[in-house]
Amino acid sequence: MKRWTQIALMGVVILAVASLAAAQGTFQVPSGAAQPAIRFGNFIEIGNDVLMHIIATNDLRYNTTTNWDFDSNVRDRVSSRNNQSTIEQSGESDVFWMLSRFGADFRYQKNTEVQIVMEQRTNLDGNNADDRMNSSNPGGTDIFGRAASTENKGYRCIYCWMDYKFEGTPLRMRVGFDLWTQDQAGYIGDNDPRFALFGDFGDIDVMAAAVVELESQRLGLTNDNDLMYYTFSAGYNLKPHRFQFDVTYFRDRFNGADTGNATGAVQFRGQKTDTVLVMASWSGRVGPVRALVQGSTMLGQVKGANAAGIALAGLTGVRGPDRDYDVLGGSAVAYAEADLGIVRPFVMALWATADGDPTDHKLRGFNPYPYNTTIQMTGTSWFAHLDTSNAFARDYACPSRFQGMGVANVNAPAVASAANPGAPGIAGRSGPVVATSNPTQVVAGQQNPYATGIRVTTSTPDAGFIECTHTVTTPFNDRLGTRSHLGVQSALSNPGTLLGVVGLRVFPLKGYEINGWYLYRSMVNATLLEAAFAPEIRARGTGGIREGEYQEIGGSVLWTLNPNFDIRLAGNIAMPLGGYYDLAHLGNCNSPGGGGAYTTSARCGGNDPALRGEVRFRARF
Repeated sequence: MKRWTQIALMGVVILAVASLAAAQGTFQVPSGAAQPAIRFGNFIEIGNDVLMHIIATNDLRYNTTTNWDFDSNVRDRVSSRNNQSTIEQSGESDVFWMLSRFGADFRYQKNTEVQIVMEQRTNLDGNNADDRMNSSNPGGTDIFGRAASTENKGYRCIYCWMDYKFEGTPLRMRVGFDLWTQDQAGYIGDNDPRFALFGDFGDIDVMAAAVVELESQRLGLTNDNDLMYYTFSAGYNLKPHRFQFDVTYFRDRFNGADTGNATGAVQFRGQKTDTVLVMASWSGRVGPVRALVQGSTMLGQVKGANAAGIALAGLTGVRGPDRDYDVLGGSAVAYAEADLGIVRPFVMALWATADGDPTDHKLRGFNPYPYNTTIQMTGTSWFAHLDTSNAFARDYACPSRFQGMGVANVNAPAVASAANPGAPGIAGRSGPVVATSNPTQVVAGQQNPYATGIRVTTSTPDAGFIECTHTVTTPFNDRLGTRSHLGVQSALSNPGTLLGVVGLRVFPLKGYEINGWYLYRSMVNATLLEAAFAPEIRARGTGGIREGEYQEIGGSVLWTLNPNFDIRLAGNIAMPLGGYYDLAHLGNCNSPGGGGAYTTSARCGGNDPALRGEVRFRARF
């Protein structure tokens, strides 16, 4: 019977092919002269009213750094051994790497567009240029105690979207993931997948979209366990001025969804976030000066862990379940640039509010998102020339990498201690966790729950404490203090941000652009860090932590040889300020690796400049 079924199916296939061939007629071999392709700008016609543009990029760079943690006495290291890791590509490394993209943009008439772009980013050597699928790093466990990583590589779809213009209407729809920004300053934006609707009414334009940040399917769940946000914008063009109003609503049920891991959730089980970001901006030109001003406010509510989440976090008796936190934070950013011909001086200022009390029911730190993620400030024309500054790109490592703190064995400095997030053998770092309303209280034989130690930063010993204060592409201090409010994790708990930049853009000849800047970076209120390291501050007798982080002097030279090929040289020098000195002094710089008694150990200095250099060769079509 099985054999007869196979024969019958084969017969159906043969008949189907025969009928198709008959319907198509006799096959004709093409003859005659080749027909010229019809071009429309960068597009060629490939069918009736169907146009195609090939997209191709090869971007090869060499990146090098020294003293990324501001301390020559602490050994440099990379964050990850994975050859696909992008952290090293603009952060701490000495690596040759490649970004390769290939894709196509298709258009039908004037109403339909589809784009598919694949990308591979690989850290290169002779082995990685070969096939490394199902392979792992050489050398086994590294000197810092980290196991070997896989070295699989491959392409992924980085931009895949479709766009349709409803004919005879002002409306346009886009579905998929493109690289987009919502507001003029680029606070909100990414290649997150979205469903977007645009309206163009002449001088007025509007937009509404639903964006999927994290999908519950990845947790094995359905229903209301996603992280989604919704964007709404309206703009008015009064050339050369533009006024814009933007609203973003964040609804996070993903990070508090129940899982089977040790903590019972991605962050704290039962945690929920409902916040609204309101932004108003103006941009325009007055004489030779172009400028941007944007003000933003974050409002809403965050609910802390439920009873199960509190128990799994070991906070029973210390923090009650389902605690409500009121959200109120604000930010302002301004940029101005004067076009004086060959030279264009510019100035930028950014300020964001701080959270100064980890014990209250309020989240006062500002961040554009209520969680850690990238933004698109340097994806706008206002800040694009600052994309090589590490105040916007990958942040520097924490001062002296908090050496000797939060690790179980100083001979394996990449392996965190599960029991003690701070220095060993000092008051306040052993014994039971005892509830208190004083976040900086230190009592021998017991632990203050607000003394979170190295957990005050989102980075880890395994990662070498890179990206200490901010996530890549965002200048906000969103990686400090996120867990300072017990039983909840939020980027709206942070020490605030103060950033000032003055610089000069020079265009000496056609095809040349030179950028240079001085940058000052600071926290607004360091209370969250003083609570986290209260036992170490007391043991060292330092008195506290100041707000200053670092100064950076940076620049780049871009040489565009033709419309498709350019070479860029870039470099930065960062010098620590008072707050970074204070954090470095908490580290143990006994040799080797911070061993011995902490109270009599040598303080780390953290007073060396951090250096970075990069050369880029890029071809784009």
